[in-house]
Amino acid sequence: MSEWKVSKEKIEIFEHSNAEKLQLGKVGTYQVVVQKGLYQGGETVVFAPEKSVLTGILEQEWKTYLVGPDKNRVKSVVLRGELSCGIIIPNEIVKMVTGKDISELPDSEDISGLMGITKYVPIIPTHLAGEIEPMPSDMYSSNHDVEQFGVYASEFQASERVVITEKVHGSQAVFYMRFAPDGQIIKWTSSKGFASKGLCIKESETNGYWMGAKEIGLWDTLIEAYKPVEWKEDIVVQVFGEAIPCQGGNWMYGKRSPSVVIFKVTVNKVAVPHDQVPEGLRKNWVPVLYDGPYENVKELRKLAHGNESVSGKDLHIKEGIVIAPYWHRRAADGTKLLVKVLNPDYKENGEEIN
Repeated sequence: MSEWKVSKEKIEIFEHSNAEKLQLGKVGTYQVVVQKGLYQGGETVVFAPEKSVLTGILEQEWKTYLVGPDKNRVKSVVLRGELSCGIIIPNEIVKMVTGKDISELPDSEDISGLMGITKYVPIIPTHLAGEIEPMPSDMYSSNHDVEQFGVYASEFQASERVVITEKVHGSQAVFYMRFAPDGQIIKWTSSKGFASKGLCIKESETNGYWMGAKEIGLWDTLIEAYKPVEWKEDIVVQVFGEAIPCQGGNWMYGKRSPSVVIFKVTVNKVAVPHDQVPEGLRKNWVPVLYDGPYENVKELRKLAHGNESVSGKDLHIKEGIVIAPYWHRRAADGTKLLVKVLNPDYKENGEEIN
């Protein structure tokens, strides 16, 4: 997901897919649903994204819509089939809170402190927390964020080859294996949240991420597939996946012990297309629902409906789908072009784990 910050941005306006009186706004890389005509493209707004914890005037203003034990947290909501990922704060309230006119605020910088807003960080379940240590200084960490389809749909070309996969509801795990020139094979495990802070999780027999990697034979597969015959330079393989089950309730996928579903592999920072990854990784790959030209958008969106296919048993609803170019590339704003469409029957609870 997008980088969390409260900031002043210029809003871009797009058509809503299923409502004549609503529009989509793109603020930074976030999508927000707004009343049609309320904002003009290029207008400056102050935006607080989902997971913002509000206080004072802001909390009172939005009290009816906030969630959490203290009813003070912004969450994303689905409005006529489109996800709205935060709130736009009216200029008069911005001035009441900060004592400044919106024109006096810096562009695109984090002003959460000035607004009295903090970020909500969900409690990490014990089996996923683990013992943390700094990631080695010579190790890099890339990320995998998925944005909203509505405000990025126009970035795709009609004849472009795209891959649509099922969006799995778990906790994003990041696995690294480094084949060093001195012959060492080094492995690390982290989560999206920890990796963004330059942290990894020490190897453990009880940590869910490490247990999931072991369950699918990840490390042996990577050694078999990528261990070089002759070492001349570092080879770093990075594997992204969803650790399951971790959300409980309706998101078990038939699993009673930790496992991992893989959705991306990079070798020395270059993404490997899904149909070119080693067989040992493909057998634990997230379900591929479509691989072909991006033509009939309405038909492609329908793939977000229905039940999950990870278990092969239709055990519960599907969270949605992820659409990506076959050859990974960036959108015009520099964001990696990876977008999601939620199942209309799916409801985010505001407690999702990174």
